[in-house]
Amino acid sequence: MRHSANLHIVPPIIAHRGANHLAPENTLAAFLKASELGFTWVEFDVMLSKDAEVVVIHDEELSRTTNGVGAVIDYPLSYLETLDAGSWFDSRFSYSRISTLQTVLSFLYQHKLSANIEIKGLQGCNELVVEKVFAILNKHTQHFMSPPLISSFSLPVLQLARQKSADIMLGFLMDEWMLDWETQCDQLQCVAVNMNHQILNRERAEAIKVTGRQLLAYTVNDLSRAQQLYSWGVDAVFSDCLLPEQLSKKSKV
Repeated sequence: MRHSANLHIVPPIIAHRGANHLAPENTLAAFLKASELGFTWVEFDVMLSKDAEVVVIHDEELSRTTNGVGAVIDYPLSYLETLDAGSWFDSRFSYSRISTLQTVLSFLYQHKLSANIEIKGLQGCNELVVEKVFAILNKHTQHFMSPPLISSFSLPVLQLARQKSADIMLGFLMDEWMLDWETQCDQLQCVAVNMNHQILNRERAEAIKVTGRQLLAYTVNDLSRAQQLYSWGVDAVFSDCLLPEQLSKKSKV
């Protein structure tokens, strides 16, 4: 297993899709807000366009967070970049656009932010998306504040990522409790378990922590719940709205 000590998340909170309570999720505006609020880590999602460019967006469909319709994979980057990705949140962000992974990584470097990159698995595209993501990451190796954490709900994506790099930090995403999580993590050499906080209890937290991995919990928007999770050994939480100044491991319940 790659040692989890290589993963440093201080303060122990990750801006989920950027500071998405103040700016449209997964946009440069949301990442800028996160930096201004004192975050050092942001989480965002990537997938492929029709012409195999890696774009930063959460949903496979465009309609929730842009003025487009249809699937992301059905359109080339040249079209995706014309869409309004901010007005759905607030008209003040009508200038926001879908960004490429390369653009976002350059932006994060400028603002001293580290990243948890969630790769969206899509049948028939997993090998290509991993190849494209790693080609971009390799170009930015010297620019990272700290190495990125790569996560995915897709086991094939994680397996391909590990084949691409023996050193990349992998996070095992778990939305429902999996009895074989430790076996999977061992095989993938994951440094972290990124887990839905709603299925997390003290016993499960201890079971994960005893393996030497970092435990990250999503999506935590209640301060008292975050403090409880810290008291169980959770290393960091993903949040839509909690702020770094509110969260400290020194304030355990």
